[in-house]
Amino acid sequence: MSSIPLESTITPEDAEKGKLFDVPRVMIEIDTSDPSVIKLAFSGSVELDRTNRQQIHFYNRLKAGSESEVVVGVNVSGARKTHRRDGEGFVDAVVETKSIRVTDVYFAAREGDE
Repeated sequence: MSSIPLESTITPEDAEKGKLFDVPRVMIEIDTSDPSVIKLAFSGSVELDRTNRQQIHFYNRLKAGSESEVVVGVNVSGARKTHRRDGEGFVDAVVETKSIRVTDVYFAAREGDE
């Protein structure tokens, strides 16, 4: 096979011609960003078994303002990258958020939970 040289009669526009102010050139790299802020966004719910005493005791211990520990099973539903700007309009932080949906809940039994 022989190669055919490509000749173009179109010349690209000069990016510097006619500009009103300097715009810094930004190099964008796909999928290699180093976000300065990372977040998890939770959604979903899990229905408890009303016949399971351990789950009912756990549910009844949940009070407004109190703390409780649970282990959750999740399904990752997406990812998103955004940025935050400071008061002067400059990019302050690159924020990457993974959205996860809760699918299961596990919790340790306490004394008296049977």
